[in-house]
Amino acid sequence: AALVGLAALVGCARQHPAAVSTCPAIGAIQQQKQEQGYRYFSVAPGAGWNGENPYAQESYLAGLKFTSAAIRTGQNGPFVACDYEGLEQFAFLRMSRRFFTLPQPVQPNWDDNAFCKPGSGNVADCTFLGY
Repeated sequence: AALVGLAALVGCARQHPAAVSTCPAIGAIQQQKQEQGYRYFSVAPGAGWNGENPYAQESYLAGLKFTSAAIRTGQNGPFVACDYEGLEQFAFLRMSRRFFTLPQPVQPNWDDNAFCKPGSGNVADCTFLGY
């Protein structure tokens, strides 16, 4: 009975469709003051986007621009890393999110190394499929 239940659970997981996603837009990122710098999080699009910058000032977030995205596999599984930069020396941020399966790029801005750096600075130009 346990094997049948496990097989049903695996079957359901396979039927779960991948969702189209992007890196979080600056307006969807929230910041929280830490002892040193700031911690960042976003629940849109999807949950689980996190980042930090121990050198950040409160004003840096509003001035950041999206610069690139990368799909990678780490020790704890696949993830997407999103980079943002501002004008000040320490105005930078990397947001990342883990996925159950390796996300797949779906826009023409991705190169053969699963790296996307659109000239537009728009997160919608680095769309991917993942869950």
